[in-house]
Amino acid sequence: MDPDTLSQSVDKSQMPPLHQKRVLAFINHFIINSCTFLNDFAMKCETKFIDLERKMQKVEAALTIIEAKLASVPDVVENLPPTTANTNITENNPNEKTETKTDVNAAAAAAADRTSTAYESKEDAPPEPVGVRAYEDVRFKKFFKMVQFGVPAEAVKIKMQAEGIEPSILDTPNLLLTDGVTS
Repeated sequence: MDPDTLSQSVDKSQMPPLHQKRVLAFINHFIINSCTFLNDFAMKCETKFIDLERKMQKVEAALTIIEAKLASVPDVVENLPPTTANTNITENNPNEKTETKTDVNAAAAAAADRTSTAYESKEDAPPEPVGVRAYEDVRFKKFFKMVQFGVPAEAVKIKMQAEGIEPSILDTPNLLLTDGVTS
């Protein structure tokens, strides 16, 4: 448009008014189009929310199934055999066929000295910290099993947050918990 046309001073009092029916038709058309648009938009949003809710219900059902499967797996307790300090591993030379008694006695005496020093060092050692490892705690055991069975760690952390548990514990399974609970 030409700026001169816009800047012209027009005496609007001399112009005839718009017909009321025409103004009413414009307003009705605008309101109907706006309402139609908003209704369609609301319908699409509601449809997407319903689809999302169905997907979330499927995920929740799958998670419940996984938790039930994890609960049915017997707990695996790692019982490591105690290591003894007097275990002596020696290499035998295949070319050497005979040993003298003095060599055997000397080896036995050396082993006895190592054993006595090992027991003394155990007595001098500070006591081991008291607590329960995070992966052994009843509260966190199912989450560690979920990760062990292949559930993504981020999904498990979200589940932990949903249950009100600090998800950072999943990153430190060997953390000693003084308030830990074992079954």
